[in-house]
Amino acid sequence: MSEKGGSPADSPYLSHAEITQLWTKFRAGEVIRCPCDSHGMALAVDGAAKAYRLVCTKCGLASPWFGTTSTGLVFRSPPPTMSPNGGTTAADE
Repeated sequence: MSEKGGSPADSPYLSHAEITQLWTKFRAGEVIRCPCDSHGMALAVDGAAKAYRLVCTKCGLASPWFGTTSTGLVFRSPPPTMSPNGGTTAADE
């Protein structure tokens, strides 16, 4: 059923480096793609907390909530993030 390409089951998590890279591209006006399935990613915004989250529009892979500062991103919850299609969080292990 899936097209040949990366294997989402291998790594259902986004690293800080991947999130930072995706955020940089997003801020530059580029369309960002999910590293797992190459579909578009959406930006979720929590205005009250001044926090953001990147979410794949197809597989649901999501970053942890993060804020922005002049020195970079500040993560509100520790990665790894969990894919809704499987995997466990560090707390479950």
